[in-house]
Amino acid sequence: MLIKHKEHNGLSYFARGGGVCFALAMLLVLLAASTFHAEEDPIYDMCQSQTERPGPWCYQEEVEKIGDPDLCENILTYWPKAIGVHGWCYYRLALLQKDCSLCSRIRKDDIKRTCRLDCK
Repeated sequence: MLIKHKEHNGLSYFARGGGVCFALAMLLVLLAASTFHAEEDPIYDMCQSQTERPGPWCYQEEVEKIGDPDLCENILTYWPKAIGVHGWCYYRLALLQKDCSLCSRIRKDDIKRTCRLDCK
């Protein structure tokens, strides 16, 4: 009995392997870019070197002192699971700057709702 083997195109193996290699290369580029970005951020550096407060809370407090709402986004860049700290950052700035439009940037629903109620 003759068993027929499925013919394989060597190019298809190369293409699949190339796709995996490309995906890994892109992942490394993104990781390097985020690390490079973090190295350019003096607030991040300062918060990483201190031990009194966890990194995201330290960052939020420094952003509050500076008063730049755009810096709140960096919290999720450096600490992706710190969505509550991210929301608190915008909440505090919305109240301090009396700018209720900042509430719409909050991703955590309960903090966003509280922000909209408190910021009037």
